[in-house]
Amino acid sequence: MTKNIHRAIWYLFTTMLSIFNICTIQIFDGFNWPFYAVTVNALASLAGLIFHIHIEERAQKSPLMLTTRILLLLNSVSVFVMIGFSLFILSSQYHNLLSPDGHISSPDQIDRLLEESGKDVLLLETDDLYIYYADYNELAYSAGKRPSKREQDILICVAAAFQSTYQLGFSHDNIVGWHASEGQLERGKPQDNLGAFTFVDGTARIWDTGEAEAAVRDAAERGGIGFQQFVVLYGGQRGSHGSDEFRCYRVLALLGGRACIIDSRTQMHYDDFILALEKLGVQDALYCDMGSGWNYSWYRGENGKAVDIIGIPWPFSHNWLVFGK
Repeated sequence: MTKNIHRAIWYLFTTMLSIFNICTIQIFDGFNWPFYAVTVNALASLAGLIFHIHIEERAQKSPLMLTTRILLLLNSVSVFVMIGFSLFILSSQYHNLLSPDGHISSPDQIDRLLEESGKDVLLLETDDLYIYYADYNELAYSAGKRPSKREQDILICVAAAFQSTYQLGFSHDNIVGWHASEGQLERGKPQDNLGAFTFVDGTARIWDTGEAEAAVRDAAERGGIGFQQFVVLYGGQRGSHGSDEFRCYRVLALLGGRACIIDSRTQMHYDDFILALEKLGVQDALYCDMGSGWNYSWYRGENGKAVDIIGIPWPFSHNWLVFGK
């Protein structure tokens, strides 16, 4: 009986850890497969607790019960693997230690700061936002192979379009929406209500939902790049995309006609993030994928050193927007 009590305490402990996993993953990663995986894990841990409370120790020695005990024990140990996954998700919601080049309250200050600094990339901040503003000459859309930090011409690299499922192998079909690179047009998984970003002949532009697909096709025909994503702001008006998650958010925005990346400085509600963008004066902004693992990003800091912004490399992410000089 004593052994049963000790085992029940163990399963009570692992069940509590599983509940922590469920809360963490739901808050920061939503209702994706990791959420359902940790939910099954928690239910199995709870089953282990009930099993050791209600089944007598002698009865547990039958072949069927012994098999059940082994399976429940293996599940309880796997809780700690899930804890590691939860900690990964938590860590991916916090920026690395960054050193902003200045604090701004309006886009009018950016050009002056860029000229004074002589840097290729400025990291600026407001009370709620980080702005990564590059003195780029080219924008590229890379699909399949992750751009390397060793490529000194790359100034910023961030995840771009959504991906439909977790896949180790690359497939254009797994990228959500139309996308184009170096004049090559690809149709990914169709999805309604997507806007688009294009860069053609040195001009960056964000397109609303009704004109997005045609804009990406036209960009391909003209040798440019483009991809689809949710519209956050268009002409100063909010897009249809919404979110109930409390997390870090990121957009690809236009300031002074030039593309830049803007992050929330910390976790916040989506409506508060949009208010911060509007306060800064952002008129056009497209969502960037900031799911756990997909938020991995970096920019070129002082002395040509690549500076990680947030997250760690994730083998399932397969498309990026690249700012180049």
